[in-house]
Amino acid sequence: MANCVHGFPQSECLICRTLGVTSSPAGGTKTKTRDAGSAEISGMLATRPGALPGTRSQQADLPESRPDRGRPGMSPIWPVLGVIVVGGVLLWAFAGVVSLAFHIAEYVAVGAIAGWLGYKLGHARGRRSTRNT
Repeated sequence: MANCVHGFPQSECLICRTLGVTSSPAGGTKTKTRDAGSAEISGMLATRPGALPGTRSQQADLPESRPDRGRPGMSPIWPVLGVIVVGGVLLWAFAGVVSLAFHIAEYVAVGAIAGWLGYKLGHARGRRSTRNT
């Protein structure tokens, strides 16, 4: 019996049976129509695995959730509290931005007033000192 490219006898190689590949005498490979064995294997690969034996009884014990009540065990107060907390954080952030803007305006105003006063005081002293000499 001829070996396939995978090193197994052609009739026992699951890779070749699944893919439907046979060895040609020239050393190449060619595809053939699928036989019953490869159809069975590809059918097994296409199906989803079944549930574990113990999980079916556990799933039967679980109460079904009612869609009108939302998640089971969740109190209706939690969404309200979530909205209040998120709203409070957003309000706090907005107040911080407004406060920062007022502080910047305050520093600009104090700097402008101090500059104006410094200019007036320096200009007035400078006039007196030039007249006295």
